[in-house]
Amino acid sequence: MINYPTSLLLVCGTLLLTACASSPSFFAYPNTQQLIEQHRYQQAIDQIMAKTPIDQVLLLKVKKLAEAQRQQQIKKISLLIKQKKWGQARESLAQLHDKQPKLASFSRLKLLIDNAQLEEERLINTQQALLEANLLNIKFMQQDLSDRIHHNRLTWFSNSKSLMAQKQQLAEKLLHLSTQALIVKDYKNAQKTYEKAIELDHKLGAGEITQAINEGLSHQNNEAINERQNSLIKQLKSAISKLNFDDILKIQAILSNEPFHGSEVEDVLIRAKKTRQQHALKLDAMASKEYRNGNISMAVTQWQQALKLTPAEISIQEKLIRALKVQHKLEELTPSEE
Repeated sequence: MINYPTSLLLVCGTLLLTACASSPSFFAYPNTQQLIEQHRYQQAIDQIMAKTPIDQVLLLKVKKLAEAQRQQQIKKISLLIKQKKWGQARESLAQLHDKQPKLASFSRLKLLIDNAQLEEERLINTQQALLEANLLNIKFMQQDLSDRIHHNRLTWFSNSKSLMAQKQQLAEKLLHLSTQALIVKDYKNAQKTYEKAIELDHKLGAGEITQAINEGLSHQNNEAINERQNSLIKQLKSAISKLNFDDILKIQAILSNEPFHGSEVEDVLIRAKKTRQQHALKLDAMASKEYRNGNISMAVTQWQQALKLTPAEISIQEKLIRALKVQHKLEELTPSEE
């Protein structure tokens, strides 16, 4: 009797051996050049290192190629992270991890992708929870309206218990989101979610969280003030160097008030004042010369400009008043054209 399974195995084995004999490269490993072409640099390096003596020139070449490829791929991954394409970024990183020599930067990239994705999810969850809280308030209003319309109706299954359970769960979720926001110093969302949480459930109110949020918001505000102050100082210095007196007056007026303060603010304000005074003196001298030469209108214009720069300068005020009187008398003596 023929044993068919045994015969089939013998035939398959014979065919396999024949195929192996006729195709010796069937199970052959790729050579170093093929590995390089496939960007499988770690395997190429391992293959080079396994041979004695080690081909140092080829090894250096592969390492340089690996570095160039790595930099190119890291740029690609960074762009994918910027575009928030988390799946593609992870896929590209996995390929880099498989084909490249292992580096600590790969772990940092993975952590960056994970944290950035979690941050986006947190922000979306925060918006969703705040909207759910508003929707829940509407559901309570609808329930209250229904109860008042059907005040005598006997209901076996009240919707109130379900709404109360949703309210409790949502309050706890909002409190958790508030804590998450505090961790990443997102104090505005921390405040929003916390306030909404204790609005839903007053028992969740905790002084420590309130204090952390307030301190965080205060710190954030201080950072914003410092950033604004530094920007104004830079703008004022630029205006002084360019003798742009319109900008000097405008920026100085802002920088002279709260909440801006400190030695750097005082120094640049002193410089601005000195620059204004020096230019006002030049305008005063020019106006006096024009006045003596009988160019009263030009003198009036220049004294007005000088007084704009130094409003408290009494001598310029007096000269301008005198010049305006003379100008008025000259206008009265000049016959008007009909």
